[in-house]
Amino acid sequence: MSIRRRVALLLAAGLLARVANSAPAVGPGVGKDNAHQHHPTSSQAGGDAVREAKAVSPERLRERADLLKSGEAALARLDVAAALGAFERAALILHAADTEIALVRSYMQAGDYRRALGFGAHTAGAHLDVAGGSLLYAWLLHSGGQPVIAQRLLVEISARLPDDALVQAVQRQLRSGAPSATGELLAPPVRLAPYGQTQGLPASARSVGSAVLLPGGRAALMPLSLLPRSGRLWLRNGLGQLTAASVEKRLTDVDVALVRLKRPLPMATEFRVAVRDAFPGSAGFAVEYVRAPNASPAWPVLRAGFLGGTDGNCGARLLGIDMPAGSRGGPVFDGAGQFIGLALPGASAKGGDRLVTASRLNKAIGSAPLFAQATAGPTPREAVDNIYEASLRSALQVITATSMRKQPPAQ
Repeated sequence: MSIRRRVALLLAAGLLARVANSAPAVGPGVGKDNAHQHHPTSSQAGGDAVREAKAVSPERLRERADLLKSGEAALARLDVAAALGAFERAALILHAADTEIALVRSYMQAGDYRRALGFGAHTAGAHLDVAGGSLLYAWLLHSGGQPVIAQRLLVEISARLPDDALVQAVQRQLRSGAPSATGELLAPPVRLAPYGQTQGLPASARSVGSAVLLPGGRAALMPLSLLPRSGRLWLRNGLGQLTAASVEKRLTDVDVALVRLKRPLPMATEFRVAVRDAFPGSAGFAVEYVRAPNASPAWPVLRAGFLGGTDGNCGARLLGIDMPAGSRGGPVFDGAGQFIGLALPGASAKGGDRLVTASRLNKAIGSAPLFAQATAGPTPREAVDNIYEASLRSALQVITATSMRKQPPAQ
């Protein structure tokens, strides 16, 4: 039986963690009291795994180890199809946490967040004796805009495994407000980040902020403040795909730069732009990458909130969404998943972070519009996991550098 068929049967049997009654209606999560109600206990899960492993011949176990190794190597070179093939074959040999964790990461590497989240829920619940599955699930929940549910899950993991160093490390990162996977958090099988291309990056390269990919995948918008003096600039999406970029135009009226990509990046299947500016107080979602002292690939983080109004002091539109300190630059979406603008940092005296609307961006370019607006009509609310999945392609990590030394291969 293929792993895809197995997942379908698990879903049909109701074995995936269900959404908590107190969770937001915008996406999946795990409940405060149901993590142990629909899955075996930790001791049962561990006993089942041991018994199943003993029933497998040493030859088959060696074959499984080779498949996991080749699958990880394929994933590191961004060959997702080959990685999935190897991990699925390994899963047929033994039902184990390391294989399922690798499959979840493969779905994320392919940009399939919803699938990763669904199978991550199963992995977390079916392997309670192994922290990795639950930690990856919590990280994905947090990244996708559900930090409260992620913290609740971490409390449950900590209660089961109070002395686990990996659990404590993830708790520290997610509570920091700016989670970054480093050190042990990058070690397979858990690895709380995608693999990514590093060709041409110098050792001094670092992630400084975010940008938004424009329709067509050949240009992007980013804050003027992030442009390096050296002119050396790269952009990378949440799938780990990297390209060099150069400045095409400085839109000084809106503090934004239009940059041209050396090679195109894949765009989200559907990138819709709102017909009109979003109303103050309406739901909004801002997506951005955490700044880092290196250029390691990462998944973006989505934060939900309510859009701000106009700052009376300067006339700028306020973002309104509560965000940790950062350089901004990522896309902002409305409750229907439509692009409504770019987030920019702002001085606290002026009311905090700003929102440069799509209409202002189109006006600033002064020629053909950057964004073709969607046709007017009903705009039903979009699930937050759909919005985040699309942002893995539309939100870009901005990387700059000053020296010429080449960077070692990414972990």
